[in-house]
Amino acid sequence: MRALEMGYERRRTAMEKKAIVVGGSIAGLSCAHALITAGWKPVVIEKSAAPPEGSPTGAGLGLDPQARRLLSLWINDPDLLLSSTLPLSIDLNRVTDSEKKTSRTLAKDENFGFRAAHWADLHRIIYKALPSDIILWGHQFISFEVSDDKSAAVVVKARALGAGDTVEIVGDLLIAADGCLSSIRSHFLPDFKLRYSGYSAWRGVLDCSGQERSEIISNLRRTYPELGDCLYFDLAHRTHCVLYELKNKRINWIWYMNMPEPELKGNSVTMKVSDEMIENMHDEAEKVWVPELARVMRETEDPFINIIYDSNPLPQLFWDNVVLVGDAAHPTTPHGLRSTNMSILDAGILGHCLEKWGSENLASALEEFQAIRLPVISEQVLHARQLGRMKQGLVFGEHKIFNPKEATPEECLLLQQRNMPYFEVVNSKHDWSQEERFGGEKATMNVDTKRRPRVVVVGGSIAGLSAAHALISSGWEVIVIEKSLTPPAASPTGAGLSLDPQAREILSHWISEHEINEMTLLLSVELQQAIDGETKSKNIVARDENFNYRCAHWTDLHSIIHKALPSDIILWGHRFISLHVSEDKSTVKVTALALQTNETVEIVGDLLVAADGSLSMIRKHFLPDHKLRYSGYSAWRGVFNYAEMENSDAMIGIRRAYPEIGNCLYFDLACEAHCVFFELKNKRINWIWYFNIPEPQLQGGSVTMKVSNEMIEKMHEDAERVWSPEVAKLMKETKEPFINAIYDSDPLPQLYWDNVVLVGDAAHPTTPHASRSTNMSILDAEVLGLCLKKWGLENLNMALKEYQLIRLPVVSEQVLHSRHMGRLKQGLHVHGDKKKFDPKTAFTEHDCKLLQHKNLPFFTNVPLSLSD
Repeated sequence: MRALEMGYERRRTAMEKKAIVVGGSIAGLSCAHALITAGWKPVVIEKSAAPPEGSPTGAGLGLDPQARRLLSLWINDPDLLLSSTLPLSIDLNRVTDSEKKTSRTLAKDENFGFRAAHWADLHRIIYKALPSDIILWGHQFISFEVSDDKSAAVVVKARALGAGDTVEIVGDLLIAADGCLSSIRSHFLPDFKLRYSGYSAWRGVLDCSGQERSEIISNLRRTYPELGDCLYFDLAHRTHCVLYELKNKRINWIWYMNMPEPELKGNSVTMKVSDEMIENMHDEAEKVWVPELARVMRETEDPFINIIYDSNPLPQLFWDNVVLVGDAAHPTTPHGLRSTNMSILDAGILGHCLEKWGSENLASALEEFQAIRLPVISEQVLHARQLGRMKQGLVFGEHKIFNPKEATPEECLLLQQRNMPYFEVVNSKHDWSQEERFGGEKATMNVDTKRRPRVVVVGGSIAGLSAAHALISSGWEVIVIEKSLTPPAASPTGAGLSLDPQAREILSHWISEHEINEMTLLLSVELQQAIDGETKSKNIVARDENFNYRCAHWTDLHSIIHKALPSDIILWGHRFISLHVSEDKSTVKVTALALQTNETVEIVGDLLVAADGSLSMIRKHFLPDHKLRYSGYSAWRGVFNYAEMENSDAMIGIRRAYPEIGNCLYFDLACEAHCVFFELKNKRINWIWYFNIPEPQLQGGSVTMKVSNEMIEKMHEDAERVWSPEVAKLMKETKEPFINAIYDSDPLPQLYWDNVVLVGDAAHPTTPHASRSTNMSILDAEVLGLCLKKWGLENLNMALKEYQLIRLPVVSEQVLHSRHMGRLKQGLHVHGDKKKFDPKTAFTEHDCKLLQHKNLPFFTNVPLSLSD
């Protein structure tokens, strides 16, 4: 802020440059002020015929301290802002019981520090502080053209609505402040679409002047005693309402209602409403809200509906000498009170960057504006989205639905405005310059001169090595810590897995497609069949001939991923001990024990990737109370090697009983058990037998149980009773079978903390039934790499936030679906089903459909970015 204030007082001697601002709302007028202060000449184009003295659709807004300080620099009489607003020192969230018409407090913040204003009042204050001749009222933007050399000029065409003439204006810079439906943004991003929130809002302002002692106002102040100093949020079932007082005896209210997306008419997100619609709203209000609030709505003249939209964060904010500000740059839902505040801050920072760099370095000024604003506004838009979905009882975060009647105190705190990213920073000590934001060193636009950021990956399994590949591709220096002394040439516990098409495509970025095909076999068929344990007969339950997975042995896949990495990045024989994030959150220090020398080593990086499996120590550091969930069953596993045994009785029997082996993923379903088997490359058959058993007592950091000869013999006997003779014989001839205890966990609330992020089974322990563990790990790595490449080290928090936003919904749904599939196939109780699944009677389309992989959420196309 000090940099801005000093700059505003500095004398300018250079020739003024002209900036054309499209849009005369608060964002555009704020830019005009900032441009004048920076020594530029603004011309504002606005389609409204005259300044709005009062707006039929404009309503209340809240101004944060930072925005108010900026406004005070532009307004001739700073006291005018204070006298035109009312304090909002309290942020109060309450739950309303619609039947009893009572309310109770959920969360209260008595240090909120905002002020309430009416849109028309604020617009008038900003407008009247500008020179009178810089705004072209009644001019509708038509088009623009940037000069061929990208630096000399931009020509804007506009139509004078009164005369019908077309005018051309030439400037050095075009600022698009033309709102959430920006036509200028559409010029550069023609496929970019707004996202309907799932709800719209009735809005209104009740004018109480002359009614201060009326029954309606007396009752309202009794029910809302802190009105005039408080921002009220009333939450009911799948809806919420906002209420606060404005200057000059006015009450502003907003009622959000879930509904299908209305059809927009014209270039506005405001709907025309009929008398019938208003009357229906009044009736509904009396059912939902306390009588005092319903009465305010009924007494309000000319209420209207806003359709609530936002958008995913834009990839950039400027092109050549055209820059976006305000809602054109970041359409947002209203729940974080950010739209007006972000617009004012956009203007202030743009002006600061233009003044700092001068007109001769316009590209550098716009680059810095984007570097400062894009991370902030992106996080704030996404947080406002989540807050709105939470308050409306829609799915948010880790696929929860917030119920205000049953919410815990911790959940209620999430409702508060101060959880907005950059809430404290933006409101007190914002870093205006890129040098300050990114640690004191001036950031250079030449990427080659930057220090390569370093990541420490804990875990050298497939998840960790995939992360290493993805981060190397994104320009990071990678160090992997793995406790195994050497790369696994063969693994006694590693067994078969299957790769979906998307995971294989990602792997092909790091490994040749030929190598992938050479070590895998195609699984084009998925076949589910019921086994009668007495007669040993089989009946097909479900069949998918378009499965298109490829199967591999875990060791083979690990080997080719490992060998494609630089040889010196993995510290074999190093066991993770602890982590420490620096106070300024800029680095993380990892301590590890070198197992061969017993020495302790410390490694400092910019990012820590936890790929340390389902029993993750790093996850436990942040979520000490998080527990794995035992599934209710374990699994015998084995790989039968039939090299030089192709003509053995076991193989002849298997190929006769399972004629599509080598191209098919078989599922045999018995009573309260099921078996999976498929062929692997190099003459191996992989099999897994799931059996219901109480939770075993695990020893050490592994979910694999040691088995005795007696346990193996017992398994052989049971197999002869349950499975076909061919499968039982295969199991009996398999060397060194082992048991995996089957665990998963409920979806995590988040995937990162500061500069520590979870991937693979550390992020989403899952049961194996949907073939997701390895595939999810590879997709985690790819998305993380793409986010880090997009945002860079300087915007690490934004990169991790986007990674979490992309992956958390997908992995959460897939883990829960896999859990459902496992319990179904094991004949265990499934929530919502009255009876247990019986494969002998499961011949309805519904039952059969649930068994197949293709019904997994996101089966065909897992998103790799927010725009997917």
